[in-house]
Amino acid sequence: MNRSQYRIIAQRIFKSDNQRIAVEAVIFEGLSSYEAEKRFDVPKGTLSRNVRKYKREVEYLNTVVAA
Repeated sequence: MNRSQYRIIAQRIFKSDNQRIAVEAVIFEGLSSYEAEKRFDVPKGTLSRNVRKYKREVEYLNTVVAA
């Protein structure tokens, strides 16, 4: 998954820009969820949930493509 693909998926599943940017930092830059929550002003616990949501979406899309 590259960043342009990420942005298409994130636009659909996340409401705020801060959440999209924070999840992107965790996925592509290796930040911890805790560090990204503080850096991008995302409520505590939200980012871990959003990263899991993104990963589930990618798994689903890979399943659809493989079918």
